[in-house]
Amino acid sequence: MKSGYLYKFFSYCLSLATYKQGLARLLGVRVSEIERLYKEIRESEFMGEIRCKANLKDGFLNFGMSSVLRAPTLYVLCRVIKPQSVVETGVADGYSSSFILSALEANLKGHLYSIDLPNQPGQELTCGRTTGWLVPEGLKKRWTLLLGSSREKLPQLLDSLKTIDIFYHDSGHSYENMMFEFNEAISHLGQNSLLVSDDITDTKAFDDFCGISGLRYLKLFKLGLIKK
Repeated sequence: MKSGYLYKFFSYCLSLATYKQGLARLLGVRVSEIERLYKEIRESEFMGEIRCKANLKDGFLNFGMSSVLRAPTLYVLCRVIKPQSVVETGVADGYSSSFILSALEANLKGHLYSIDLPNQPGQELTCGRTTGWLVPEGLKKRWTLLLGSSREKLPQLLDSLKTIDIFYHDSGHSYENMMFEFNEAISHLGQNSLLVSDDITDTKAFDDFCGISGLRYLKLFKLGLIKK
């Protein structure tokens, strides 16, 4: 193993350990439970199905959606919180939706409501594919997909649900859109709930919102979590 790669490998392992410790503290569980849940999803038939369907390559320095630092974290969060209602904005291929739905199925409870405005810049689907094409058929019974912008769909959805347990932002990452979604979601989150955002390094929206809300938060690379 070349020295440069070796350095990156050990840096990755150290960062991953810190990542799991941070999650455990925020969620109020042992690190061993976080590790158990990551192992659960990593070794599941579902993970194999997603990798095969999306033609994904595994590896320690893989930072795609199947990396432990991305969609599998959503699985772990849902397994710990055991939400009744989850709302996400931004679906595209359906990586995040699939991992959330897999956790809900393992919990034997919960429903995911997703909002997506298809084929936005940087999230264009391959010709012939539709929003959420990766989501396994067996998990769709717990899924409601709403097509349209979050500006239009999110307030209506949240008002109809009243209270939600997890909100996940992964739609347009402009400062204005992130702040809009965070402000809409926070008032509908119940106790022991989470606001989660991907791509928090794209703007200062997450940092600014954390300062305004005064709630506990955790930044895990490009993923941000706020605990209510």
